Order: sequence, then structure tokens, then C-alpha cells
Amino acid sequence: MRNTTSLPSATARSKQGSASPSRRAILLHFVAGLLAAPAAFRLAWAQDGQTVGRHVRVATGLLATWQCTAWLGAEAGLFKRRGIDMSFPAIAVGGPQAAAGLIRGEWEFAHTGALPVAEEVLKGQDIVILATPTSEFANAFIMTRKEITELAQLDRKKIGVLTETGQTSVAARVTIEKVGATASYVPLGKFERIYAALAAGEIDAGALPIDLRFFGQVRYGWNAFPLHEFGTPSIFATTRKLVASDRTLVMNVMQGFVETIHLFKSRPDIVVPLLQRYLRIEDRKVAEELHAYHVSVFQNVPRPSFPGMQTLRELLASKYPGALSLKETDIADYSFIDELERNGFINRLYAG
Repeated sequence: MRNTTSLPSATARSKQGSASPSRRAILLHFVAGLLAAPAAFRLAWAQDGQTVGRHVRVATGLLATWQCTAWLGAEAGLFKRRGIDMSFPAIAVGGPQAAAGLIRGEWEFAHTGALPVAEEVLKGQDIVILATPTSEFANAFIMTRKEITELAQLDRKKIGVLTETGQTSVAARVTIEKVGATASYVPLGKFERIYAALAAGEIDAGALPIDLRFFGQVRYGWNAFPLHEFGTPSIFATTRKLVASDRTLVMNVMQGFVETIHLFKSRPDIVVPLLQRYLRIEDRKVAEELHAYHVSVFQNVPRPSFPGMQTLRELLASKYPGALSLKETDIADYSFIDELERNGFINRLYAG
């Protein structure tokens, strides 16, 4: 948008005296008008001018390939070209904290698990799922010392987990309890700490992502057992309040999010070096293997999907009586992905 107001010359201003507004006053008046304009107008102005971006903050629960989407898109410039200045104040803070910070207003979006979202909704909190970027797949494992060859051998052993209540931690408990073992669980906060503790012999096993599975198997000969994830993949979420107040912003973020999935699936030359930075992987071949493994699990159409919804209800029912009647629409908003599919946006991305 171009401001067509003609500013008076210095000579004219000297003749007009104090009654004439200064350049500063006119500029301040223009800025005040811009700030008072509707949010959609401000965002459009930022996109056209490419000088002002809408700042949004994103948190991730895990440092893992399947929760890297927003970060990759930001680093590749896909959000910036939509007028969005995206920052990441909290990476790998754990699923419950990522969800809680979103509710507290510490960030506008979060990549976390479906379990923390469902639990917060049952508490009456404002949080909603916008997308599930990947299909259900074996993305995390119980990694054990090489002499432990069966999960049943973890009875009365120490297991490293992220937190006491996060989705990966709960899945680790469920997986181990299914074989009849009773273990003690040690919250360590980050995957890197679990990995280090297992390598040092401080724990007998740990819940680790596929990203670290390769390292542990090659370097230490650890054994891997897939976690029982009960059909609730990781998700990308915001609040219903933000959806209602600034739908244009949320739609722009979702367009950039879907574009990033396409980038991941189609441009390894761009994505692999970024994965190396994000996951702090020095060996490019390892990053290439991780990328190749995940290409097929990222979904072209990342519509929220919960194949294990009934298991999720049953898991939460002992703590929240209302869990048994929890519906997918209580925790998810399908409208953004539906619109991007209906208007041909996603088809155009993959047309080539």
C-alpha cells in the first residue's frame, strides 16, 4: 500500500508556522492508523512491503525429526515470505510444558503430542490441534543395554524418560507394563540426557527417538523395542482464541507449514543440511538416512487424525471421568487443512 499524502516542503512549513503539522506528527499519525487497522490488513501490508513481519512464537516438545516442521520452514524462509517472523523460544521442553506454555500465552503455536492436548482440554483449557504432520509410525523406542535382549528383563530396572506425564513417557510405561515388567522411571528432561545416562550405565534403558536409535545401535550395540504409541501421533496446535481473533494469521502459518512438508519430501538438498543443524548431527550420511526414513511418513494432507482415540480415552478415563465421551472435534480444528485441500493449494504444491 502506498501513502499518497504529500508532505509540505521546508519553505512551506516555515510560512505556515506552528499551525502546520511536522513530518514527525504526520508519520506518527500514519503509524497510529496502521496499528488501529484490522489484523488482516496489517498482515497484507507486511506481505506486500516485505518490511514488517508478524512475529509468532513456536515451541516444540521434542528435539526430533517429526517435530522439526515449523523450524525447517522458518530456516528455509517459507514463513518469512508470508510476512511471518517466526521464533522458537522453547525447543525440546517436553510435551506437557509445550502445551501449558501455549495456554499461558508464552507462544502462539506448539508442536507436541496429542495426549497433552487432550488432557488440557479435559481440564477446560483452550488448546486445539490444527494438523498431524506425520502418519502413525515407529518414531520412538525403548533402547536397552546390549545384554538386555527382552523387555521383560527390565523388571525392577531403571528407565530414563523425559517427564512423568508426557506422551513419550506414558508410551514407555505402557510398552513395558504390557510385558508384565515393573520398572522405576527417571525423568531426565531431554533425549540427550537419556542417551548420555544410558551410555554411562546410570540407567538400564531409555525412551529415545529414532534419531538417536541409529547412534546407540552402531556405537554401543543397544537393542531397540518400538514404543506402544496408542495411535496418537505428534500434532501442531494453537488456541481457539487465536483462531477466532486472527484467522488470517493462523491460515498463513498453516500454508507455510504445509509448504514445509512438501519441501521436506521433495528437496533433500535443502532439508538434509538443516536437519544436521537442528539435530546437531555432524555425519551427513546419518542425516540423509533420517531424512529418507521420514519422507514417507510425512503426510501431503496433514489433516488431524487419531486412529487411537479410543485408547486415548481409556488412558485418561481414570483421571478425568469426561474422557470417555471426548470427541475428536473437542481437541481438533479440521477447517484449515480442509480449506487448503478444497481450494487446491495442496494439489498445486505436488502437481509437479
